[in-house]
Amino acid sequence: MRFDIRLDGYIVNCDKEHDEFLAAFIEWLESNGWGYAGMSLPVTDEEDIEAEIQKMVTNDHYKKWGTFLLPDDDDEEEESE
Repeated sequence: MRFDIRLDGYIVNCDKEHDEFLAAFIEWLESNGWGYAGMSLPVTDEEDIEAEIQKMVTNDHYKKWGTFLLPDDDDEEEESE
């Protein structure tokens, strides 16, 4: 059975430059026999990523159809204590 999945969001807490991330992402996709049709853009310093994610979280479309896995900075602090 074949499924198609639409991605619409941001990669957060990435430690790679855009091109390096794309190479790793494509390698992962191909290793699973998958493909990707779409675009990717690096987030600029002028963009407020937290505000953009908040817009997505409160958008009715994403509330109905989206799945959110947001980083929880509190977990890291608790683990290090």
